[in-house]
Order: sequence, then C-alpha cells, then structure tokens
Amino acid sequence: MVGTPFLVFLVSALLIICVFAGVAVSTRQPRHVEYARAQRLRGLFFLSLAAILVVFLVLTLPRLPYPVEAATSPGRIVHAVGKQYAWSLTDGTGPTLANWDTAFSPSITVPANTQVEFRVTTLDVNHGFSLYAPDGHLVAQTQAMPGYMNRLRVTFDRPGTYTVLCLEFCGMSHHRMRGVVEVR
Repeated sequence: MVGTPFLVFLVSALLIICVFAGVAVSTRQPRHVEYARAQRLRGLFFLSLAAILVVFLVLTLPRLPYPVEAATSPGRIVHAVGKQYAWSLTDGTGPTLANWDTAFSPSITVPANTQVEFRVTTLDVNHGFSLYAPDGHLVAQTQAMPGYMNRLRVTFDRPGTYTVLCLEFCGMSHHRMRGVVEVR
C-alpha cells in the first residue's frame, strides 16, 4: 500500500525530471529570446509558487504544536533534570549539582487524564528526554540542554509505568540513564 506522501514525492520528482528534460531539449538549437515575454513568464511562475506556499501555510499553521494548550495552565508540572547518567523527576525545581545526592528522584507518580508539563533541562551535557508507553512505543520527546528549559506537555490517557530514556548519546553508561513515570 503506497501512502500519500510517497505519491506526492513521486509526482513532484517526475514533474521536475520533465521540466529538466524539456529545458535540455529546448536549448540544443540557438534561438532568439524575447526577454519581455520571459520576464512575464518568470513573474507568473513566482506568483504561482507564492500562492501555493501561502495555501500550504494556511493549511498547516493551525496544526502547530500547542496552539491552544499554551494559554492554559497544565494540571501538573514535573521538573526533569538530567545528569550523566540519570534522570531526576520531581515536583519541586529539581536538583542542582550541589544537592544532587539528596534531591535526586528517579521516579514520580502523576494522575491519568491530566495534562502534565515536563520542564526539561540538564546539568552537564545534552540529553534526549523521551517518554515510552508501557507497550514500548514512543509517546513524546524533547531535547535537554544545559542552561535551557524545554517544556513538553503530555496527557497520559492510560495508567501504567512509562519509562524515561535518554535519546542523545551522552557517554559510556548512556543506556543506563532511565526514569519512571507512574500514571495512576
């Protein structure tokens, strides 16, 4: 079964090949060029391309992430702080390098059907914050960067144990960097 994106790609590729072939064939023989007509044709092509781009913009702009959610407050805020090789998930502001040993928490419990905003950062190097459903499917992900906080909003519709993994290779024990979100 062939998907729509593949068909769009195939039609676009064939159209581009035809245009290049037509230009290659038409330039074999020298001929007189009417520059005023060529300029009008270029202008028409530019306006057509601009109209197509505006249509795509109008169709896709409403589907940007968090169109309405950004104006509302989440039901719960979880601070996710990464440090080689662990994730700390807390309700507070999260641990720092100074209090990591006492403030570190690898798991947190959140209610089902409540919007949770993960405020994701890291204390050392870049990490990839990813949430996996109990069945192993990727639910959401964002980048964790030192000195910057990314916000990721997720509504867990099913109870269970969700795993937090690092998607950015961060060192030799990268595979051990895990956290747990219990949804009840």
